[in-house]
Amino acid sequence: MQLLKKFYVSALILLGVNLSVVAQSSITFNVNLKPQLEDSTFLPGIDQIKIIGDLYPLNTPNPYYLIDEEPVDSIYSITVRFSSRFRNDMLTYNFEMMANYIRLTEVMPRSIQLQGRDVELDPLYFNAFAW
Repeated sequence: MQLLKKFYVSALILLGVNLSVVAQSSITFNVNLKPQLEDSTFLPGIDQIKIIGDLYPLNTPNPYYLIDEEPVDSIYSITVRFSSRFRNDMLTYNFEMMANYIRLTEVMPRSIQLQGRDVELDPLYFNAFAW
């Protein structure tokens, strides 16, 4: 009987973990740093770019740095997972660059509604808002 009880508890825990993973959504944020790379405002390997936002996990002290997976395209990216509890919430975020020991934050915030599915955003230029 005790073994059966442990089995049911384990099965319920696994089911709960699986459901929470399935319900999560991820967003891939992309920013095009071509102008900053061309004028040497941003130096790869020295300077950093991160994303900050008003929902968990972007509002924690742990930074989410974007990286350039393909250095020929100047596109820096990161994929962030959001809990299902934020479904239909509006995420407000910005990119923030640390270049030559100076923090540069985008002037206007960006926003996206979390829809409970995986999304990859088009690469926008840093601090450019002409869509």
